[in-house]
Amino acid sequence: MESSVNGAVPELIQSFEKAKKELIKEIYAFYAKHASENGVSLAEAQKQLSFAELREFKGSLKEYERLAKNSIGTYDLQVANLSRKARITRLQALEAECDTILQRLYQEQEKLIQDVVKDVYTQEYYRSQFEIERYTGFMYEFSKIPTSAIEQVIMTPVFGADLSTRLWRQDMDTGFKIRQSLNEMFITGQPPQKFADDLQKIIGARDKSGNLTGKKYEAYRVLYSEGAQALSQSQLQAYIDDDMEYYQIIATLDNKTSEICRSLDGCIFSVTKGGDVPQKYVKGDNEYQRRAYDAKSVISGINFPIFHP
Repeated sequence: MESSVNGAVPELIQSFEKAKKELIKEIYAFYAKHASENGVSLAEAQKQLSFAELREFKGSLKEYERLAKNSIGTYDLQVANLSRKARITRLQALEAECDTILQRLYQEQEKLIQDVVKDVYTQEYYRSQFEIERYTGFMYEFSKIPTSAIEQVIMTPVFGADLSTRLWRQDMDTGFKIRQSLNEMFITGQPPQKFADDLQKIIGARDKSGNLTGKKYEAYRVLYSEGAQALSQSQLQAYIDDDMEYYQIIATLDNKTSEICRSLDGCIFSVTKGGDVPQKYVKGDNEYQRRAYDAKSVISGINFPIFHP
């Protein structure tokens, strides 16, 4: 899994850098078109588009509508609303262009993560079957993974939300922060470099330790957790397909081990019925164990990985 996830990170970073450049380009173009000696005031930004500007903006809606067909979140509703409006301000048009750049970014992120999930699931499913065969000494006929199985993993919520919803939340938060920066720039009369500086903080970079920050880090966390979910679900499916009866949680015990992993280390569960196991396997020394064995099915985060972000 690590190789698949880490292999996707450069593309993840590149897509953010591309979006950042496009956003900065739009802001500088807006500033160059509408600025006076004192910059661009909020009042100036809120002026309505001229007839020619509105016609040009309506022409660009075709690109928006194309993206809206595969929209994340409510972007399709935003586009439909804009297409019906007879009057649009300069600021609304600018925000719409920013939203489109972000929508393109997060659609790219969604496809990238889906590709990683498919790759991880396929590799780990066959790896698990091979390990089971080696351990049991039985020869199994490796079945082809149905597309529906991978699609189900992609749609399965991770920590309460599916992939599309998690990316939509990031899209909305990024858009909100960009709007805040734009409004502050127009209210205070700051030059566009102020927006560029703000955007750099929002998008993030690598810190001195080489770790990602900002939205890049948030996207990496989604990428990693979705990959981890694909890994665990592929293992479970291999157990089911090879008629395994039980599985055991094995945690790496060190100072970084979470409380739930430490608590469930060594616990044995049913592949098909979760905590519904013979009494000799049941443990109830802490809340995590009691909750895990109370669950009469296999549930990620309760009695099967992944347990935490």
